[in-house]
Amino acid sequence: MIRYTTATSDLGRVLLAATGRGVCAVSIADADAAHEAFLASEFPGAELVREDTALTGWLTELMKAALGEPYRDVPLDVRATAFQRRVWDELRRIPRGETRTYSQLAASLGQPTAARAVARACATNPTAVLVPCHRVVGSDGSLRGFRWGLATKQRLIDAERRG
Repeated sequence: MIRYTTATSDLGRVLLAATGRGVCAVSIADADAAHEAFLASEFPGAELVREDTALTGWLTELMKAALGEPYRDVPLDVRATAFQRRVWDELRRIPRGETRTYSQLAASLGQPTAARAVARACATNPTAVLVPCHRVVGSDGSLRGFRWGLATKQRLIDAERRG
């Protein structure tokens, strides 16, 4: 069973989905119908249950993150390779308002030639915003891929720098 809730943020409608162990997905879309279609495609065998009240605490942390404010880490329940987990853990260590390049992130993992693998791990991050893959930029400082578009990535970075 996957419980989920949605809310309106400065980024648009956000979705937070969770199992009994932690957050399993975050999504940004224009409407709840898009979120529900996303959940159905990502978790085809799951029972999906809207649960606004029980997820309030974790949703509050997601909303803080979306505003660029300090937020508490929430438990995650995501499938990942060992390398993806290492990348996602390292993303959570990047201070709010700062960015790193894919190469810098790879080097911090002790794998300086793994920039492309780091980029792939960022691209497959199911809990973006809470695991801040938006803090990773190209070697020239330019914005590179983000599931919800470069404008959203820039808004997240700008909000963190202001906050």
